[in-house]
Amino acid sequence: MRAQWPEWVSDWAASVKNLIFPIFCKECGERLFSEENGYFCAHCWESSPRIERPFCICCGKPHPGLAGFGMPGNYPCAECREKPNRHIRRIYGAARYEGAVEAAVKLLKFAGRERLAKPLGALILDFAQRELDVESYDLIVPVPLHKVRERDRGFNQSRLLAREALPAFPRARLDESLRRIRPTRTQSKLKGPERHANVRGAFAVSGDAVQGKTALLIDDVVTTAGTATECAAALRRAGAALVDVLAVALAVPDPDAPWISGPP
Repeated sequence: MRAQWPEWVSDWAASVKNLIFPIFCKECGERLFSEENGYFCAHCWESSPRIERPFCICCGKPHPGLAGFGMPGNYPCAECREKPNRHIRRIYGAARYEGAVEAAVKLLKFAGRERLAKPLGALILDFAQRELDVESYDLIVPVPLHKVRERDRGFNQSRLLAREALPAFPRARLDESLRRIRPTRTQSKLKGPERHANVRGAFAVSGDAVQGKTALLIDDVVTTAGTATECAAALRRAGAALVDVLAVALAVPDPDAPWISGPP
């Protein structure tokens, strides 16, 4: 059985380790004297932009032109009013895909820094408690990796994030009946229509665990929503009553760009 050291011993050991092998913020380069996050200083982590009200109730993107005016209500953006997603009811993102959050997601996915699942998971847990009807969900569903890619990576980052977020949902359980049934290319290396074609028909649900259930799909980043939409379509075909999506981050337009009209 592994010995449990007193907290002061662990703190002392961490200090000695940091003295010999100093660690630095991956964003600004400042030396870190705490291993709480382990990769980013408090300033870079906290200043990485979060998504706050008002945002689109369909795609989750913030309404940049109205941010900071204290408007409490959310409403659909012009794009979602014109072309709603027929498989997903709502997409939520805790932060913008930039700054320290973007760097953390990349370190988690592509550099195997599993430790970052905890602070990233804390972002979606906090957002869920503020913005979601947490008692309405039956299932928390991580976006699956193909078994070959998961074997190579050693873990599924969406599963790690889903486990971190699960305590926010008192009625829900983790469900992994959604499967990726064929390998796909890395979405981040593709653009536009290629992303949607890459994941089309790549997902299926085994069994009837989702039938009649309200599912919340968990992912690291939503860019074009191609992967999330295909996952949601598979869940709906298997009988899910509705599907929402919650991601750590959304890739959103320049906050100064006039991409959205006002409330309907």
